[in-house]
Amino acid sequence: AELRKPGTYERLHRIGARLRDGLAAAARRHGLAAQVSGEAPVFDVLFTDRPIVDYRATLVADRDRIARFNAGCLRRGVVKAVNKIYVSLAHTGEDVDETLAIFDDVLGGIARGS
Repeated sequence: AELRKPGTYERLHRIGARLRDGLAAAARRHGLAAQVSGEAPVFDVLFTDRPIVDYRATLVADRDRIARFNAGCLRRGVVKAVNKIYVSLAHTGEDVDETLAIFDDVLGGIARGS
């Protein structure tokens, strides 16, 4: 029933776009070669300087950095799938702010090599 309400999908895309774009901005701030790929409600980060145009392009991504990013997020309370970030209507503006701060912190650690 929730998904049938007017504006629901627009809200889901707004939440996801804020997270996706914030993750990409944090990677740039920390000087990391990263591509944030996917639609706003379902996306992920791949540590590579190559554009992600198909599945094969994902295979050149730095798997160690991806694992470190996933583990760092989990240690700080952000649960994400191994290869995707899924956005939910349950996410509030405060959740997005907190998640973006965690993304920034984890990416900073990766950039410093810690």
